[in-house]
Parts: sequence; structure tokens; C-alpha cells
Amino acid sequence: MDSIDRMEQLAWEERRQNSIPTLKCDGCFARFRGTPPDEDDEDDAEDVGDAFKRCTTCDYTICKNCAHPDMQGVPYFNRPPGTCRCLKSNFGESYCLSSPCYLHGDGSKPYYGDRHPDMAGSGYGEDAFEAKERQCRTCGVIARCLKKEHLKDALPGMN
Repeated sequence: MDSIDRMEQLAWEERRQNSIPTLKCDGCFARFRGTPPDEDDEDDAEDVGDAFKRCTTCDYTICKNCAHPDMQGVPYFNRPPGTCRCLKSNFGESYCLSSPCYLHGDGSKPYYGDRHPDMAGSGYGEDAFEAKERQCRTCGVIARCLKKEHLKDALPGMN
């Protein structure tokens, strides 16, 4: 199994370095508008429209359907379709700014790094954050980060 993961990582690294327009959604594998059907495609298979989101770092590209919250958590090869392949961010939005979620990570390992979400909207009380501000090891912003025991929460306020 390790060799399959390694081959997948090498293939994505090659794709990231030699970026060409993506013809299919990386979440649901449906073709984008204007892409000719493959011989493998079903006859009545329709396109999913235009590419909705593309990560400039890892080149993961999804359609609008895969970005919908109901689709998050439906794994294709253990990867939620609305989450890109970056370990510390999702389509350029750093995980350190949000409350913990089981979807965060690169699909093979979860993100457990520093987090400093807005206290008022995070779902955490004052006691869940460190006493002093410090520099975030992910983004470099100086803020009060969540304590270590809250970095693996499945939902805000639950450990």
C-alpha cells in the first residue's frame, strides 16, 4: 500500500510542476465543459460545467458540486472532494485560521499544527486558548493560539 501512495504522490508532484489545464474534476472525476468524452465515459454522461476551484499550489481542481458542503466528507480514494492536496491549507485558505475539522489535511495525514481562529466565532471559550500571544508556526501571525489539547478536536469545543 505504501508504494501506491508513493506513486500517487510522485504523479501529483509531476502534475504540479507541469501544470496543464485539467480536463476532469479531481473530486468526482466528471469532465468539465468543452472536454471531449473519453471512450471509457458512458454515452449519457454530461459535463459538470466549468472548473470551480483550482489550488495554485497543488493544482487540485474541483467542480461546483464537489465544493458544496454536502459533498465534503464523501471520500474518493480517502480524499474528501472539497479539500485540496495541501497539508496546511485548503485552496490557499490556511487551516490555522479555522477551528479544527476532520477534513483538514492533505488526505493522507490530518493537520494538527497551530490554530488561531477568531475567539468569538470559533465555538471555544477563553480557556481553550493559550494565555499569551505568540507567532503561529504555520503562517507567522502573532495571535493567541489554541492549546495543544484542542488541536485534534473533531468539532469546536470538543476534545
